[in-house]
Amino acid sequence: MKEPEQGSPEAIYVSAMVGEMMRRVLDDALLDLAKAKGPSYLDTFLERELARYTDLFRERPDDMPATTDALKAWFVADGQTALREVVARAMAAARSE
Repeated sequence: MKEPEQGSPEAIYVSAMVGEMMRRVLDDALLDLAKAKGPSYLDTFLERELARYTDLFRERPDDMPATTDALKAWFVADGQTALREVVARAMAAARSE
């Protein structure tokens, strides 16, 4: 089986499926963490992860400026929001159980 061409319908489908699987794994892991340590622990987790992600998107010597700028823009626009939504779902699920 050959690798799908970037931007093709097959590549988009594979990317979406991997993203959905990772979201479910993260949802389950955060729910387990909330059950073990309490839902309020997820606030600490969220702040630590946001700080860590900011550090991950710092420019490195071998990065192209356009790549670094795109990653930072994605994180500011979508990444933080997505992480906050996943944590909020886990908190709500932990509180309802």
